[in-house]
Amino acid sequence: MRLALISFEYPPAVAIGGIGTYAWQASRMLAEAGDDVVVFAAGVSDSVEHPMPRVTVHRIAATARPEFAFALVPVLRTEHARHAFDVVEAPEIGPEGLPAFEALPELARVVKLHTPTYWVNRIGYEPPTRRQQLRVILGALRRGRWQRVRPPVYAPADDAERRGALLADEIAAPSRAIAELLMREWTLDPARVHTFPLPFEPPSALLDLPVPTQTRTIGFLGRLEPRKGVVEMARAIPTILRSAPHLSFRFIGPSWSYHGGDMRQWMERRLHAFRSRLHFTGAVAPRDIPAELAQCDVLVLPSRWENFPFACWEAMASGRAVIASSAGGMAEVIEPGISGLLVRPRSSRAIADAVVELAQSTLRVASLGSAGRARVQALLSPARVYPLQRAGYERAKAAAHRRRSINVAPSLA
Repeated sequence: MRLALISFEYPPAVAIGGIGTYAWQASRMLAEAGDDVVVFAAGVSDSVEHPMPRVTVHRIAATARPEFAFALVPVLRTEHARHAFDVVEAPEIGPEGLPAFEALPELARVVKLHTPTYWVNRIGYEPPTRRQQLRVILGALRRGRWQRVRPPVYAPADDAERRGALLADEIAAPSRAIAELLMREWTLDPARVHTFPLPFEPPSALLDLPVPTQTRTIGFLGRLEPRKGVVEMARAIPTILRSAPHLSFRFIGPSWSYHGGDMRQWMERRLHAFRSRLHFTGAVAPRDIPAELAQCDVLVLPSRWENFPFACWEAMASGRAVIASSAGGMAEVIEPGISGLLVRPRSSRAIADAVVELAQSTLRVASLGSAGRARVQALLSPARVYPLQRAGYERAKAAAHRRRSINVAPSLA
């Protein structure tokens, strides 16, 4: 099989988050199974690459997803004319694949669901403070009109990311949570939606870390932003330290804007009495994540919602006990009480209770860490995921053949 894999993110040139991690892991998995993969990613022609046999990378000089989505089409056309592709795959984000789907309608189209922009905005939405509301109202009054502060309104019919998904012959969902959400909100055809995990092959640097035998440092891995549950975690820290004053907290990841500053600044102001217990690393290169996780004993990932976060699988592979949100795909991998703990989203009390529980039981921490490592190796291994992903491509090819035979594209209703 010859696959065109569209992904704005593709390391090392563009390493933003999980989409790029998936694209790299999937390329490696498919190539090792004997498929040919051509990646279309953002970057420049002389970007440093990690070369792999059977994988070709075309870097498209673009700094934003919309620009990238259109700029890749001429390169894709040239490659397809030179050696025809069987399938083109793209994430729903952007939508990075929509111009390619429309330019080459004969190709089998696969959309991989990560987390659409409208849902990212909804779960990350923070109601404005009273000061912010007052500023908006006063500004409107100065312009001679009345304006209320309301949450953003979402119109699915106007969403280009939904349009891209509706054009797909196959929609691949890494979790039941994202599949059920978008079948409902985007009215996706259930016959085209199939659920199977993303591949994850942990580096030896994670698997070689010893399982902790003490509980002293509580870690967080990811962007410091509201949708990752950082606000709720910050609010839990005073309660945790009253019961377990020996603990410290390590926040691994970049700080995003929040309430006129950034999240780190907000946390430091709110937790000034506990400042000596907090450590912020800032952005960390992927190669440095194992060393950062080695300094933690327990990882807390209390997102308001997640689809299929590689941060969680990295934490589990490192042998760290994980406390994760029950909202979304983490709950489909973690066996509660066996390979990790689950807490309800947006609950500082639930976070505090879970951390204190593990702070009081080193044996429990070791047990959860060992079981979590075994769980991700078994459930997310490329050997298990490849047949599932390859079957999805074959379904897409069959659907595209039927579509071409009647010369009708998938419904956009």
